Amino acid sequence: MNPTFDDPSIAAIYRYLTGAAEPPRTRQRPTPANMPQRIQRPRSAADIARAEGLDLGDMTRRPRSERRSGPLPPRRSALRVVMDHLLEAGCPRQEAAELAGRWLQADPSAEGVRRWMDTIGAHRPDVALQLRLHNLGIDDLDVPVDGTPARRRLRDGEPIGQVIAALLTLRQPPA
Repeated sequence: MNPTFDDPSIAAIYRYLTGAAEPPRTRQRPTPANMPQRIQRPRSAADIARAEGLDLGDMTRRPRSERRSGPLPPRRSALRVVMDHLLEAGCPRQEAAELAGRWLQADPSAEGVRRWMDTIGAHRPDVALQLRLHNLGIDDLDVPVDGTPARRRLRDGEPIGQVIAALLTLRQPPA
């Protein structure tokens, strides 16, 4: 539903802003001139500045990338590397894809994920995420809690909340 305006100049501004053209007069067939115009969206901030007549100076120039000599080394995505580690650990392909995504939420680097998997097991990305959320790292799992390293407690099935609480308690200075 289009609003109606008493002032023809306001109606013209509204039609311009919405891309609508003047409707055909009664008993007249619509022509292409009556159809809404497509407005091309600007591709970048520099295009917007140009359209608005703004001078952004050097900000509109794209920096030149520095050229390297020689070919670039082949790189595999972290997701692919983590999936390969999970497949080596015996995960089915579908489960490996889902687990790899969860592992990369816990640690964005493939090497970090590999260390976490070696420490707490390949099927426990949520444990790593919980530890990271409490600012605990892989090295913190070497700390003995009541004589047993935290990593051993996790591998033996102790709830993650208890292990985190014990590690955070050991971290606090004595009162």
